[in-house]
Amino acid sequence: MDNARLFVLFRIFFNCRFYYPVYFILFLDFGLGVDAFTTLNLVWAIAIVLLEVPSGALADQLGRRTLVVAASIFMILEMLVLCLTPVGSGLVFVLFLVNRILSGAAEAAASGADEALAYDSLPKGERGTLWPKVMRSLMVWMSVGFVLSSALGAAVYSSEFVNGILAWFGSDMRFDRATTVKFPLYLNLVTACAALVVSLMMKEPVPDSEEASAEKAPPRHPLIASFLGMGEAARWILRTPPALVLVLYTLFYDSVVRLFYTVASNVYRLLEIPEKVFGLIGAAVSLLGIVIAGVCERMLRSWSPSANFLFVTGLVFAGCLALAHPVPQWGVVLLLPMLLSMRFLQYFGSHYLNAITPSARRATILSFRGLATNIAFGIVTKAFGSLTAGIKGGLPSTMADDERQQTAFAGALEWLPWYFGAIAVGLFVFVRVRYRTSLNGLIRER
Repeated sequence: MDNARLFVLFRIFFNCRFYYPVYFILFLDFGLGVDAFTTLNLVWAIAIVLLEVPSGALADQLGRRTLVVAASIFMILEMLVLCLTPVGSGLVFVLFLVNRILSGAAEAAASGADEALAYDSLPKGERGTLWPKVMRSLMVWMSVGFVLSSALGAAVYSSEFVNGILAWFGSDMRFDRATTVKFPLYLNLVTACAALVVSLMMKEPVPDSEEASAEKAPPRHPLIASFLGMGEAARWILRTPPALVLVLYTLFYDSVVRLFYTVASNVYRLLEIPEKVFGLIGAAVSLLGIVIAGVCERMLRSWSPSANFLFVTGLVFAGCLALAHPVPQWGVVLLLPMLLSMRFLQYFGSHYLNAITPSARRATILSFRGLATNIAFGIVTKAFGSLTAGIKGGLPSTMADDERQQTAFAGALEWLPWYFGAIAVGLFVFVRVRYRTSLNGLIRER
């Protein structure tokens, strides 16, 4: 099986996680508070930031396959830690902290390396044609994977559902919430092992002789070469306008969308949606993702880069408005633009950045993209948590704590349209003033 197909399989096993539909409330049910939740996610982002670029640069020196295998091993370890964490124990925060660091290491190792491995395995003259097809296949099968993981993960998380299934089969066995809270984690441990098997099947592509000869010979020690490569990649991005602009668009837009995905389970509670439906929402969106894959490919062929990113801007802004003005129950339909925006952003961002990136430094440069997005995500997440805490502190102490938390949470969401609107306008003005052209012009010039 070729690397492109294995890349799709690896992304499915690595990213389709059974606990995503209940991500926010999973932390709470283990006994952690909202402050601990935001702190742990900041630690996760910092871990990725510290390891992202060195891992990508090492992938260019030691081989992308090596880093993909390492990512799979880190994923197995991170899931083992959660599976062994006792619910409600005083060790929960410490063990979750270890989990977040291991998870950050896994994300950093995989980021850039897996994509570069697949892209460079394609025939050089056909990459522009074949890569969009690979991305379309990835979107379709990732959607299928998210359908299964979302529906099954949310279902087995519910002790009521699990016990109902056991009773239907005539079993007297029963599980409490402290037990079923780990069921999605057990399933993810299985997929982590599957990711390791797939990564071991990958093969390192033959280096491009022309681009490799154009590169300066690296020092003998690969770690030194990695950090030198990191600096070279940074300078390349800064002096390559289309790459810099694409990275800026990605980091700002991604941080807002990922913030939503991180707190989505609490947003659903705000919309008065039952927990057992959370997985069905994710499954429905994933099914739409299968259709979206074909739409992305057609838009890539027919629309300009500026038009495509303007479309993504409209989706994210509409999603921010829906979050700022939640409508109970049926308001989830208004969240569809936000739920679908990440697919468009990843598809367009990957295609345009890969098209302008030299093969010999692809993993390093893609890692810089991951570095930038995770820095932004960590800052935005912590800022959102601080804003929520500040609003909560100003509410009457006579209110119940849960009510104060939800009221503060809703109040913080009201700031999202203003924040994202300012960012979108600022990026447009920056490109026009700094480069006196549009994204279309920058990419054509390249």
